Amino acid sequence: MKNNDAELLWLDEHHEVTASELLELSGLSAEELEWLVETGALNPIRCVPAAVTQQSQAWCFSGQCLVAIRTVSRLKRDFDLAPDALSLTLVLLERIRVLEQQLLQNNSQA
Repeated sequence: MKNNDAELLWLDEHHEVTASELLELSGLSAEELEWLVETGALNPIRCVPAAVTQQSQAWCFSGQCLVAIRTVSRLKRDFDLAPDALSLTLVLLERIRVLEQQLLQNNSQA
């Protein structure tokens, strides 16, 4: 049985994922990824110089965003979501993640 590289990654905020890796692992199209970045729902952490990637613009993202992107992709497929709904869903998933972290921190301090 062959393991997928995606299954072997330990993703955290320190791991970086290129745009091409994110597209491959998420199932989103390049246009959908561009839309999410343009609307501000997804923020690249840095850009890779074009000379390195041979693309006109290549973004890198935190590995932490991959879980939310895969969830959005699955919801898009299951419910046939429009691009606007993708960006809203991604923003809400990130907000939920932040609130859950705050709740865990507050419970550990009590």
